Amino acid sequence: MSSKQFTKSQEALEENNDGKIFTSNLGFTALCFLIGLAGFGYILATLPGIAESPTDPSRTCIVDGWKLGLIITHVLVFALIPLAMRIFYNSLKNLGLPSRSIFASQLGLAFVMVAIASEIGWHVTQCWYYQNDFTMLNFMFYFFLISAFALWADGLVENTTIITNLINIVFAISLLVVSILYPLGYQAGNDNFKIPIYIALTIVLGVLTYRGYKILEDWKIILFPIFSVGVNLTFVFLLDKFGGNPYTDPQVTFNALFHILHDLVGTEAGLVIFTWLVYSKGIAQKNSKATLATGKN
Repeated sequence: MSSKQFTKSQEALEENNDGKIFTSNLGFTALCFLIGLAGFGYILATLPGIAESPTDPSRTCIVDGWKLGLIITHVLVFALIPLAMRIFYNSLKNLGLPSRSIFASQLGLAFVMVAIASEIGWHVTQCWYYQNDFTMLNFMFYFFLISAFALWADGLVENTTIITNLINIVFAISLLVVSILYPLGYQAGNDNFKIPIYIALTIVLGVLTYRGYKILEDWKIILFPIFSVGVNLTFVFLLDKFGGNPYTDPQVTFNALFHILHDLVGTEAGLVIFTWLVYSKGIAQKNSKATLATGKN
């Protein structure tokens, strides 16, 4: 069988499966979830061993205007994501992607909100003074963020192949690995155990960006990782360097400012850029063509 015939048969199979709920693709996705959730279950089982100690009354908290700014910055995601979900749903549908891909993108974006909710809980336990420590909520933030980007990337797959399935397996195993390493990092008091998390996030974002380019055919998609990774991590670095310590060296202004910018100019700017590009390709462009066609008639 030639490659063209294989592609056509694969497309026909996906088209037939489009109206079904229980398909082989769903079964494979469930397997990947089980692998990743095994790691999540492991963390839950070890929760008493990595529970955060009660807050020290001498700890510096971020209050007043800076606290309000941090709250608004984090809650803003819950307004952006539903809008992004709507745009991705309509755009991917207009671009002819199968329903399984659209569902994966919707689930991925929903997982972003779960990650941010965990992050908010993490920051509340810190009195909003950012520290890159080991807590269950911190782990949940990273776990669901990696899961979200992996699902989001899967939502941009036009045709399922052996390569796409292998990539999904790699993503699932990476979740399991970081779940095992995280409590070890807590016990050793070593932030280097979080490096695999950053590597996993970078790989998933790389795949997401590549698949986004394949769908959108727009070089501006490179702005997404520049802001979501480059700008984001720049402010995280500044937080680590100038953010101080809430007990011994509080630097409230720098800590709050870099924290806000890390989310607003990094994560959220990247999300807005990607969503705008998808809107331009899948909705605005189609509406423009429809208007021209109506004008000719």
